[in-house]
Amino acid sequence: MRKKLFIVAALILMYIIFLEGCVYHKGNDYPHPPTVVVGGCNDTNVRYSVEIKSILDANCISCHNGTASVSGIDLYDYEIISKLALDNKFTYGTLLSAVLHKGGAPFMPQSNPQLQLQDCDINKIAAWVYHGAPDN
Repeated sequence: MRKKLFIVAALILMYIIFLEGCVYHKGNDYPHPPTVVVGGCNDTNVRYSVEIKSILDANCISCHNGTASVSGIDLYDYEIISKLALDNKFTYGTLLSAVLHKGGAPFMPQSNPQLQLQDCDINKIAAWVYHGAPDN
């Protein structure tokens, strides 16, 4: 009888441990990607209208402007950008996976995968996406 009780208790304990170990909590419904800590980079209170839009305009809009975009991805409009940020495709969403060069999306810029956004700009995009890609 004690042996059966011990086995049942052990099975319950193992079940609890394995279940708790497999829980994936996304936090704000989006996984926060690994970012590089950059001294002097302020990625708190990142706003789409100021930081994110200016990063995309400076680095991405020349290829992703709708009319000349080979991929058909237009990074001019908030609605499209936020959908790419929160689409749950790839590991970190399409936008962030592409700029991180991690997560399965094609690296951006595709014309030269060795180029990548500055670490601070990537951190700002990651923070914005992590907070739900608000239109602020």
